[in-house]
Amino acid sequence: MSTAAPTMSTLDVGGQSTTVTVGGPADATPLLWLHGEGLSSGWRAVQDHLSERFRVIAPVLPGFGGTELPAWVDGVDDMALFLSDLCDGLGLQRAVVVGESLGGWIACSLAIWRPALVSGLGLIGSLGLRPSEPPPDLFIMSGPEALGYLAQSIDGSAVDALEGDIELATALWIEQASQARLMWERPYDPKLTRRAHHVTAPVRVVWGASDRVLPPAHGAKLAALFGAPDPVVVAGAGHLVSLDAPHAVAHAMMEAFA
Repeated sequence: MSTAAPTMSTLDVGGQSTTVTVGGPADATPLLWLHGEGLSSGWRAVQDHLSERFRVIAPVLPGFGGTELPAWVDGVDDMALFLSDLCDGLGLQRAVVVGESLGGWIACSLAIWRPALVSGLGLIGSLGLRPSEPPPDLFIMSGPEALGYLAQSIDGSAVDALEGDIELATALWIEQASQARLMWERPYDPKLTRRAHHVTAPVRVVWGASDRVLPPAHGAKLAALFGAPDPVVVAGAGHLVSLDAPHAVAHAMMEAFA
């Protein structure tokens, strides 16, 4: 396999301008990476690790990475169908789909709507399943406090609205507004348990041992829903495991799907 440096391009997906970064061997198994929140939409260490074995395709989701959330998006299913169109536009007929947090919820929805497209489903601290206890409300917290709940390795002071980088603080606020619109009714999908049987791909769940948003026991419930093995629980990692332990996430996906 010949490895190429990541390349960034802008695609038109149903009138939505979408930035997509692609990296890894051209003849490797395609892997669609769906980012989570917390200003994590860029190409990061986890994609570098994954691109050693996969052809990683990492779009910036509408409403994130400095983009506006289109008026026609008001739920996770809309995002999943947008990604279905993106895959069609890329000529992508089958891929491993890996999503983190909100991206994991979207990945579940995509696997339900387009099961033939998804050859493997990786869920990293995924939202979507109704939790046993209400999660912390990050929307009412300050930026630094909210980021502290998402990952151990994030320096939240950078998004302090008074003393930090005002552009970063504004970008976080815009992303939180997008996420709030996607989750305005509830922070889970009440239909997920009934629809889960439509997912035909093997599923691998990864969870942070120090997740302050959803505990590892929630990851075990999610894995059981899909008939998947027990989650890979990563010591020292928070909710966004790929930020705190990118190598562990990549290793779990390689073991499961490469």
